[in-house]
Amino acid sequence: MAVFARGPRREEEPGGGSGLELELDLLACPTCRRELHPWETTCPADGAAAVARAALTREDLPPPPAHLSNEDGPNEDGEGDA
Repeated sequence: MAVFARGPRREEEPGGGSGLELELDLLACPTCRRELHPWETTCPADGAAAVARAALTREDLPPPPAHLSNEDGPNEDGEGDA
């Protein structure tokens, strides 16, 4: 849900604006981690229920793909792990 809030006055900023800010609830799919619009209740890709982005924890993250894993590849010096 969008919320309009009048932010605190900042005297150092030049005038001309109303000071209104639009705050959108950030939603995400817990399965594919796709960012969703605030009005979407389910993920269009996999049908999972949308949750607040802040509610996703690091433990919910799937492991990185094998081609991105650096366990068996060269390190920063270009040498292997062994």
